[in-house]
Amino acid sequence: MTLESLEDHELEGTRMASSIAGWLDIEWIPQEIHRQIGESAKVSYIRAREEGQNEIMDIMTEVVDDLETDWSKYDKDAFVNAWNVGNYVSDYLLDRLGSESCGCNAEIFNPDE
Repeated sequence: MTLESLEDHELEGTRMASSIAGWLDIEWIPQEIHRQIGESAKVSYIRAREEGQNEIMDIMTEVVDDLETDWSKYDKDAFVNAWNVGNYVSDYLLDRLGSESCGCNAEIFNPDE
């Protein structure tokens, strides 16, 4: 599935970072590490989109790879792993496109509400 309709990469990356942090805060307990994980995903998303990547699976893999590379920053306080976040990113992006997700996550956190 292609992301070409999501044109403002900075805005979408920021929204995704907030959604990831909100999801993790609700799923576990509010923690600063959740915002840091979201920010990492944002950076990965923006970089990938600016490099011309438009496929959800490519973005998901980029997010996971970047998180795994730096996982020692998150491992102590995170209750999830990089693939949990990557699966959430995939579901989040499908939701943003108005498509049905794989259902890997119970609910996508809407940072606009």
